Amino acid sequence: MTPAAAYRRLLSRFGPQGWWPLTPPGALRPRYHPGRFQTLGEKAALEVCLGAILTQNTAWTNVEKALESLHRAKALDAGRIRRMPSRRLEALIRSSGFFVQKAKKLKAFLRAYSLDWLRTVSREKLLSVKGVGPETADSMLLYAAGRSIFVVDAYTRRIGERVGWLKPSMKYDEVRAFFEEGLSASLRVYQEMHALLVELAKRHCRKTDPLCAGCPLRKGCQHAQA
Repeated sequence: MTPAAAYRRLLSRFGPQGWWPLTPPGALRPRYHPGRFQTLGEKAALEVCLGAILTQNTAWTNVEKALESLHRAKALDAGRIRRMPSRRLEALIRSSGFFVQKAKKLKAFLRAYSLDWLRTVSREKLLSVKGVGPETADSMLLYAAGRSIFVVDAYTRRIGERVGWLKPSMKYDEVRAFFEEGLSASLRVYQEMHALLVELAKRHCRKTDPLCAGCPLRKGCQHAQA
């Protein structure tokens, strides 16, 4: 089973996922938007980037609370966060955990950030920004900047290893290259596949006690057939 075949099975089973979640006008928390693909404006792209940093080492539900706090304070703005006292920013994003470190990361990122910069910056340059690792950088590039770069996370690795695509020793960029070579070089496909793998991990390919019964990838999965 190839990644492209897996993508078709997952999309048929779960449908469009609507990633990255964004906060609609007048709302306070991000929502998913299945089937809608659009070029993001400055505010939406900024929210994606902030979320990509805030979600490090925490559950997305905690990030939603932090983003809601920023919205309530009318602080989801690059200039306002740059000027904001660190203690104030820490208080607003406290729910995301590691809030002292994350406040520093947000300020470091925003010293460089503009949407035009993100759309043209090299991946290597983005990775040189404090607190921006490969998964965070690729999330920003794929979802905020609209650049066709596949995102690898823990779910991607878990599923890839169980199916038999990946070896545990493979480095991040090797895994990314595997999926980029195995899928259509399409922004929509990369976004959907990343999100569909997360959905599969939550429903079936759990870290412990995976629920192989009913899994749409069961027939092509080495772990399920063992």
